[in-house]
Amino acid sequence: MLGIFQIPLEECEQMYRKLGSDVFKQNVIVGAVKMGWSHAFYDSEIWENILKERMGEGCMIESARDPNCPKVSAVSTLVNRGLPLKAFVFRNYRLMPGVRSHYLGDCKYKMWQAIRASSAAPGYFQEYVLGKDLHQDGGLLINNPTALAIHECKCLWPNTPLQCVLSLGTGRHEVAGKNGTTYTSLKAKLTNVISSATDTEEVHTMLDALLPPDTYFRFNPHMSEDVPLNESRVDKLNFLMDEGERYLERNDAKLRKAAGVLTREKSCIQRLGEWAKLKADMYDGPPFTSKL
Repeated sequence: MLGIFQIPLEECEQMYRKLGSDVFKQNVIVGAVKMGWSHAFYDSEIWENILKERMGEGCMIESARDPNCPKVSAVSTLVNRGLPLKAFVFRNYRLMPGVRSHYLGDCKYKMWQAIRASSAAPGYFQEYVLGKDLHQDGGLLINNPTALAIHECKCLWPNTPLQCVLSLGTGRHEVAGKNGTTYTSLKAKLTNVISSATDTEEVHTMLDALLPPDTYFRFNPHMSEDVPLNESRVDKLNFLMDEGERYLERNDAKLRKAAGVLTREKSCIQRLGEWAKLKADMYDGPPFTSKL
């Protein structure tokens, strides 16, 4: 919504609330039957139809025709190519000839397909079949895709230093553990494995230590209540907004510093370097080859 369609934030919020109420509605009995049949509580077809209606039939790469459109990607997890699982990047850009990303991906797919594939959370929606691949939610493998984004940037602009990396979390809720040494139940074991596999803070800790000072900023509020992925009630969404606003008030100095870095003007050297690169990219060599 923000990157490709450049929809104002107020409209994004309205659409988010409407989409949540349309998608996450299900009779409990029907949902339980669907879970046993298709491993998905919600109706994946309804979700697909909403995406087609909102996104249209445009391909990801078509958005690159707009000079004001930023580079955008969505990440899914391929679950039918053996182990370990592999990430797949739906891009609205092409990499230069000879440049290969560490991650599989393509720009030929439609925007609604990219969202459908990257949001196929197990238990919520069915896996998404695209060609010969079976896609699930990218969060299964890369729940914090900041490092992936940095890698893609290096592929796109190999000689440009990072000016600012802004990472936005969806909130975190920490549950106090018990200090006992008794054996845990199977349910607790599985919960711990899933929680560890989808943790986002380890990536944050690593990047915070490796990236230059005043380059990397992460905003991820502590939540006083654990809010599930499929929450769509008005009071709970308002609660999320209130928690986010209080967090930003407490981190006002950090927010202002990030805004300052993001809006910093490019230096003359940067502008000259970009101009020289543009000219070099446009130059394909002499129009003829000497036979002498």
